[in-house]
Amino acid sequence: MYPQPVIFEAIPDTNLVLMPSLFQETMDLVCESHEYFQLHAVMDNDGMPHYIQSMMSAEMSRVTMRLTGIMAWLMARKSVLNGDLDPNLAAREYRLEGREYCLSDNPGVERVLPDYMCDMLERSRRLYSRVERLDSQVYEAA
Repeated sequence: MYPQPVIFEAIPDTNLVLMPSLFQETMDLVCESHEYFQLHAVMDNDGMPHYIQSMMSAEMSRVTMRLTGIMAWLMARKSVLNGDLDPNLAAREYRLEGREYCLSDNPGVERVLPDYMCDMLERSRRLYSRVERLDSQVYEAA
């Protein structure tokens, strides 16, 4: 598969530029995490102490919350761009949510959770941070 060219879409009345590749990156991580949670996390949990299994569940929830928040934000921004959603309504109702939980980390997880889970945590956190900066740009410019 060849890399897709980066296409930029300017959002009217702001200095913000969205890259459609952000949507694809989010979808790819959604699919990866779904596959991992459904197929591999159960096997990774076997033999783990209960407190680590609880930590694993909490961190799976963190990944899910990050990705669903990003996807909702991207869909709202696309609706604004297409003229289907009023920008003022989007500013009130469709901001990126969950910053406190989504931007925090659970110290020490990398010592006890499977490497792939730690990788998904890191990648979803970086993605969420990027979208959080975009959210700030959009609504500070408006």
